[in-house]
Amino acid sequence: MNDHNTRFTEYAGLKLAYTAQGNPDSETIVMQHGWTSSKEAFSAYADAFVSEGYHCISIDSLGHGESDRPTEATLYSRRERANHVAAILNKEAIEKAHFIGYSMGGWIACCMAEHHPNRLLSLMIGGHCPETGTTEEVGGLKSGEDYSFERILELYDFDWPEEIMPAMKHTYDYLEDVSGHEKAVSESGVPVLLWEGRGEAVICEKGEEMAKQNGWTFFSVEGDHMQAALNHEPNLPHLLEFMKPAKP
Repeated sequence: MNDHNTRFTEYAGLKLAYTAQGNPDSETIVMQHGWTSSKEAFSAYADAFVSEGYHCISIDSLGHGESDRPTEATLYSRRERANHVAAILNKEAIEKAHFIGYSMGGWIACCMAEHHPNRLLSLMIGGHCPETGTTEEVGGLKSGEDYSFERILELYDFDWPEEIMPAMKHTYDYLEDVSGHEKAVSESGVPVLLWEGRGEAVICEKGEEMAKQNGWTFFSVEGDHMQAALNHEPNLPHLLEFMKPAKP
């Protein structure tokens, strides 16, 4: 069953939006997008995975897409982000799932490893390296440049309406909250894969070394941060091959 219609569930009074495609009796893959994106970012991946027999859930992270945009900062914390995913799994009566997260979604994958490892079959983290904040990812630690939310607004013309600014700021600011994430992922008890674009020198090099130290799978593809996600065709064979041994 391919259902592209948005579904909703509630957690702590918040509306969370997602889509579900494929046979719900098959293994589930949860897909979580990056900052400023939405569940539609994984459409090509979902269609490919469904064609391979998987059941796919794509989530609008809190503050994005059709999900609510509360103004309280603590609602975007590591624990709460993981709880949002767990709430959707509960709504769909899914005990465990593979989890694919890109960029901010990779950070949420680390949150799942930290707070709900028992809900995971495997972790696939792209465009992000555990225990690596945004400033380090873009080279700010070496250059001394400021990559605060306010600076990002100066660098890029997002043209957001004022009412979504608090949600965008809180989601961005929490991406620096990464302490303990490498340990959480390494102790999650599930297979782990990292993938990075070769145009992102910092996390590509750090991710490859971290994968080697922890016994995780690693691959890199041509392109920068956006290209490494949007060009799904080079990624799909790696992701599908990785999930095979994770099947019970």
